[in-house]
Amino acid sequence: MSLQLKEQVNTPESRNKKALKIGIFSDRDSFFFKEKVGIYLDTKWTSLYDLGPSRIEQHKDIFKMAFKLGQALEAGKLEFGIVLLKNNYAVITVLLNKFKNVRAVLAENDEIIVNSRKEFNANAIVVKNKDVTIDTKNCEREINIFLSTGFKEQNQAMLDCIAKAEKINVQM
Repeated sequence: MSLQLKEQVNTPESRNKKALKIGIFSDRDSFFFKEKVGIYLDTKWTSLYDLGPSRIEQHKDIFKMAFKLGQALEAGKLEFGIVLLKNNYAVITVLLNKFKNVRAVLAENDEIIVNSRKEFNANAIVVKNKDVTIDTKNCEREINIFLSTGFKEQNQAMLDCIAKAEKINVQM
């Protein structure tokens, strides 16, 4: 059974639910895509931090925005990151994964999204904009899968091993 938007907003459940802190940014080609996804996320009890661009004509360096998102996730200021790009999506995924405690995934398909959350507790998703500007339903579905899939606690030992390797590399 699907709830209508008005049934989801201003309910006792929504008032008691902790808002997720989510950072989002896009390239210029995905600006309208980001705006529509932002509206969707606002209905899902999120505190959305838009890292840019704020206008279609504004040029912002996606690498600087990725760096800001990575730093905020690393410091625990944000719980999740969402990146919407037409180009350079693989490079940004790798860049985000260079930050301590950031586990970014490129949203290739639903199975990868689910496994990245369950197995690695991924906290950033990079979505490729396939020339979408109006119908964002597929992207909304991918983001919903990402945000609603829980981490399997039995995999914590694997994450601890990765964190240990990060510390060793920093000390060298």
